[in-house]
Amino acid sequence: MSSTNYTVLLFACLFLAKPAWDVPQEVTPSPETLISRARLHQETWSEGAPPTSLRAELQVSNDRGDLVHGDYTLAWLSTYQWKEAIRIGNYERLRVRDAKGYWQKSTLSYQPEVIFQLDTLLHLKDALKLEPKQTLAKVKIRERGGARQYCTDVKWRTNTDRILCFDEVNGTLASIEYPTGDQQSPREISRIEYGAFSPVAGKLVPYEILALRERKVVASVKILEISKINAEDPARFDVPANSEFWADCDEVREAEVVDPVRPSYPARARAKHEHGRVILYAVIETDGSLSHMALLQRVTPDLETAAMEAVRQWQYKPAACGQTPIRVQTSIAVDFWVGN
Repeated sequence: MSSTNYTVLLFACLFLAKPAWDVPQEVTPSPETLISRARLHQETWSEGAPPTSLRAELQVSNDRGDLVHGDYTLAWLSTYQWKEAIRIGNYERLRVRDAKGYWQKSTLSYQPEVIFQLDTLLHLKDALKLEPKQTLAKVKIRERGGARQYCTDVKWRTNTDRILCFDEVNGTLASIEYPTGDQQSPREISRIEYGAFSPVAGKLVPYEILALRERKVVASVKILEISKINAEDPARFDVPANSEFWADCDEVREAEVVDPVRPSYPARARAKHEHGRVILYAVIETDGSLSHMALLQRVTPDLETAAMEAVRQWQYKPAACGQTPIRVQTSIAVDFWVGN
């Protein structure tokens, strides 16, 4: 309740003696309302926005825990015409969008896990998107840093996928929490925080985004500049040579695993109390099979082999644009615990 409303109600109670049942009760917004309001305020790169360029500084944690610097650029004309580039260390990924998807060129044959993480930070629309089998929990009110937030759990049938918290005043998405389930290794990102909001073309843009693992910053995005661009420069969106096409659309139906073979815990690894999380890269093909598998996060050779052998047998209901199956890149985490 705001201080203004409180003052008015107190005056009424003292001097007008209104009955207690006439005092208005605060209405907590529904989770659907919170998500819709955040999209309205924060989705900068949506149809009707002016041609814009963005330049940002990136930092990500490497295997030794050191922060590696990089940069991100975006030239945007519409949802079907944009160009973005991510550069981290020696890695570079370039994407150019057209009406049917995007052309991609990168310095590796797979996508590192840190790039999946950066995509999570850079694309707010994906953070607010719900999968068909996900539901929203009842809104809870939290106090954080002296400000009040509305929070809702995004849930699968048996566990919580993430917790979305929205600023009470301006309706923006303030943070995302990723809880760790039973017998799971801590997630690579446990929390994302959005801050330093500034108005751009009628939207509120977070100029600073932090990704944390527990209390340690493992990745960050700091926007340096957003400016208008000339829409009459078609060369800006030329398809790079030797790039690969990936079909895409506004409302992709995400791929869904339908036959996940459970990895067997190697006896030698169990005896040695080896445990941890193996992360694999793969392409989910249009027939639901996996290809181009690669190790993104290692643990021990025995656990890595067990994870690869099991996941290689997985079958998916492929991602699709409408009724048309499409190929997508994915990362797959496999946890091993001695208690399994």
